[in-house]
Amino acid sequence: MRLLLISLLLITTTLFAQPLTLTIDSVFSKEEHVKERIFTIKYSLKNNSADTLHFFLDPKNVSPSSGGSLTKEIYYKIYENDKFIEIGAAFNQFFTDEIVFKFDESFTQSQKDSVMIDYLAKKLDENPEKLLKIYQEEGSIGLLDSSKDYMQKHYKRVNNYYHTLLPNQIEHLSTTFNWNKNRYYYLEPNEFYLDENAKHYFELTFVALKEEYKSNMDKEVFNEIMKMPHFIKGVFVSNKVEINFN
Repeated sequence: MRLLLISLLLITTTLFAQPLTLTIDSVFSKEEHVKERIFTIKYSLKNNSADTLHFFLDPKNVSPSSGGSLTKEIYYKIYENDKFIEIGAAFNQFFTDEIVFKFDESFTQSQKDSVMIDYLAKKLDENPEKLLKIYQEEGSIGLLDSSKDYMQKHYKRVNNYYHTLLPNQIEHLSTTFNWNKNRYYYLEPNEFYLDENAKHYFELTFVALKEEYKSNMDKEVFNEIMKMPHFIKGVFVSNKVEINFN
């Protein structure tokens, strides 16, 4: 479904001048310890027009290309030499949230709880002390109860969120991934070995959708968005930049 949607949008957007440019500016890596390499990807979005552009985008996250077709996130692809590595969700083994490593390095339950609360506080944009108090009184089930005010605000913010770029504005963004240095992956029915002697490249794609989000949004917000001029949709693909898996 995602591939079909992207193909149709790509045909449409390539017929006209691209209003938006997605660029990978740099890829840095560092060795945190023997079993972990951290990658920092710096990228940017540029409004190429003289108009204020609006579009749906979650700028805080970058997801694997195997994600859902209605995601608001920019997603990434990895190439080995010139071939796209089709291992889908196995990227979750390549790149794991930093919380996993902090959690593994925590020795006491109190430390583990602190890591979890800090992570949720950032995700939910909420006060960590408030979340810790709820966790202590109600446990993890109460903490993630969808009826909680902060959960409702989070769902509403995610579902109704849209992004804006002023005329000729360039917005600089970054994301960080952790690689556990595994090279062999099995994703039924395929298996794959990451060749240490090959060159690997990182690419970003942004699929800007519009009407497709109607069922996920508040009706009033959606109707207002439909009236906005220059609310764009299309497929925007970045340059490829070499990434160090050697």
